[in-house]
Amino acid sequence: MECEEDTYHSDAFHKKQHNLKWGRIQHSSNEERYHQSSFYKWFVIRSMSPGRIVAILFMAIVFAELLLYAGNIKEGMSLHFLILISMPFLVVVIRNRQGIYALQALMLLPLLRLINVSMPVSEASLLMFIAVYVPLLVPVYLLIRHQGLTDVQLGVSYKRIVFYIPIAIIAGVLLGAGEYLIVGSGYVIPGLSEPFILIFASIVFFYVGLMEELIFRSLIQVKLEGLFGMAPGLLAASLLFGVMHSISGEIIEMAYIFAVGIVLGYMFQRTRSLPLVATAHGVANIVLFVVLPLVLL
Repeated sequence: MECEEDTYHSDAFHKKQHNLKWGRIQHSSNEERYHQSSFYKWFVIRSMSPGRIVAILFMAIVFAELLLYAGNIKEGMSLHFLILISMPFLVVVIRNRQGIYALQALMLLPLLRLINVSMPVSEASLLMFIAVYVPLLVPVYLLIRHQGLTDVQLGVSYKRIVFYIPIAIIAGVLLGAGEYLIVGSGYVIPGLSEPFILIFASIVFFYVGLMEELIFRSLIQVKLEGLFGMAPGLLAASLLFGVMHSISGEIIEMAYIFAVGIVLGYMFQRTRSLPLVATAHGVANIVLFVVLPLVLL
């Protein structure tokens, strides 16, 4: 009887030891899997740095515009929509203020294109751009408020403005005339009477040029410069400026506008003066869409 009891206790002891050993093996295996999972998560986050994520988004916007240029409207607009809705997820992944601010600035471009295509304006005229940039005022204002951007950071400075204005007018005339000679331009709104021409020219000068320079220079270019450096940021913002004319222009026009973007971007980079580049852009639009068509046609 005693022998049976000893055998029972011995079996129970060995069983308990076996269970403890198995538990330690399982715990060790779970801990190893946890560390492997943590390593993989760290590796993915580490490999997807803010610069790489912004670069991927940049290339996606360019590709979406090239699809639109090729006539694949559905595919291009679908890609823009996917880019737009991916922003909140990308913000969670990178967790870097500089990268987040760059993403928020780039977000304006797919939003601009979605508004652009949804507008009931059939012809690619400056009237369409006016209609597009009115609703775009809201997200631009919210972005500026959210990022806490000051007038100085946006380039709203009037230092040396007396010196800059003549430079802006000369640059604008040359850029507008150059585009007219290379690309050509029809009259913007046929049948418009003279008083309305003056009103339209004023809107084009004070609003369209200002909005485009605010978006592409004060917001996008500055954020890309901070993330990639001065020269790469200038070139990237200028390329976006060119390809965003994919619907309304031919490849030669996109190339010319890319070059115009480099000129205006360099002027902004050197002076950090939004009034300077906005004036040059406004004058170029007036020369291209109003003055030369009225004089030469």
